[in-house]
Amino acid sequence: MNGTTKKLISAVLLAAMVTAASCSNKDPKNIGTPESTVAPATSVDNLFPTGDKSYYVPFQDPEHSYCTISEGLGTPVREQKLGGCYCYSAVTNMQSNYLKTKGELIDINPFDIINRIYEASDPTGKKAMTFDEEKYYVTGGNVTDYGGDIDRVTGALCADPLNGFLVSESNIFGTYNCDVEGCYRISEDELKAVIRRYGAISFSCNYTKGCKLINGYYTQNYPDNARNYNHVVAIVGWDDNFPADCFENPASRNGAWLAQNSFGEIWGNSGYYWISYDMEISGIFNCSVTKEYSSAVSFGRFPEMAIPSSDLLDIAGKDMETTEITFEGINKCNNVTSATVYDVKGTIGAIGFWTDAPGQPYEIEILDGEFGDVLATKSGSFEFAGYHTVKLDSPIKVKKFTVVVKTAGLGFFEGESRDTKVYAVLNTYPAHYEAKTKPGRSFVKAGDEWVDVTDPDVMSRLGLKDISEFKDTGTVGDPCITVLFV
Repeated sequence: MNGTTKKLISAVLLAAMVTAASCSNKDPKNIGTPESTVAPATSVDNLFPTGDKSYYVPFQDPEHSYCTISEGLGTPVREQKLGGCYCYSAVTNMQSNYLKTKGELIDINPFDIINRIYEASDPTGKKAMTFDEEKYYVTGGNVTDYGGDIDRVTGALCADPLNGFLVSESNIFGTYNCDVEGCYRISEDELKAVIRRYGAISFSCNYTKGCKLINGYYTQNYPDNARNYNHVVAIVGWDDNFPADCFENPASRNGAWLAQNSFGEIWGNSGYYWISYDMEISGIFNCSVTKEYSSAVSFGRFPEMAIPSSDLLDIAGKDMETTEITFEGINKCNNVTSATVYDVKGTIGAIGFWTDAPGQPYEIEILDGEFGDVLATKSGSFEFAGYHTVKLDSPIKVKKFTVVVKTAGLGFFEGESRDTKVYAVLNTYPAHYEAKTKPGRSFVKAGDEWVDVTDPDVMSRLGLKDISEFKDTGTVGDPCITVLFV
């Protein structure tokens, strides 16, 4: 299910939580649990055994239809527990994209990722919960009950390899067929293009509304989907000619997306179903992984806090009126500049960080020692908001070093430890988010001056103490920067 809705400056990011660690593939905890699943579909011919072939046969017109399965990018149809759909869908992204780029169906178990994000209390109540790691500690339920989002999946895999895999990219594409404040609206053609480009793409939906078996095809056209969603699935294809009358709420035109669910093969049409082009969709994202790096380190992995630049703050005002903020405005603002000092020996191959707006400019500097000589720089922008890894032009050997990240308008940090809530299908559970930092490690620029994030006056020095959204906040925490080693 979808995770806690968090109040970021821009709604582009779906939101999530944080961790901090450094480890290598040799660490036993990074060897995943082998997943026992059915073999993935290799053809669309057998996906719709109940479909009335005299009524309609999908994917007969290659100029007006497409399916990743037909391209050899099919992934296993899993059967989740009560929750965890966000993670199951993200793993479908990872496998589909890796098949597309490397030709290999990788083994990643969603349960391993979920366990890196959450820890549930002892159901007997005999063991007191201790906050030893940076993650979510939840009172009640099971870890597979809880909701989440792409931020949490990315945080769990950006610095701790799982079976050798680290997240390389998590794109936030925006919304389809609807306007959500602070989100980019992706068109039908753009959505089709990203599916062709990346493979399976995840999105938010309501799995209980407007679904019906019609003429043997399981379909959905729920008008209020963008505002009343409770689930995450993956789009794996489309058919422009899928009949408009094959929905409980008849569509205004032909055409539908083929979605892969995580309720097992007995659900829908062999685990798949059709969603009308008419349906509003929010929260469209993907997640890709790489095996290119041996290890990574990050002290602030989940983007719990978005910090605005001083000029963006002037635009938004004390009440953070996001209606006054545009992507173009963010991208023209001054930089939010953060830095972390690392005492780690290795060879740096890439740097990972978050952006909030399509085309948001960034600049990276790698400095020798603690704010020493410049060893490398890299600058540019990304087509989509989200998490990105930037490969260096040449790997750099280091012992102690500083990474500086500058992003226009907004920068992302882990925030501070706090009590919160975690949502599940049938309940809301009390939770504690644990973030850890220490003096002399991470910094943020206030004007021309570096300020330690543990400085008790850091919020005031950033001009945020009187802002409603930050009035009860004591620190920004570590910046969300990942260093990847070859």
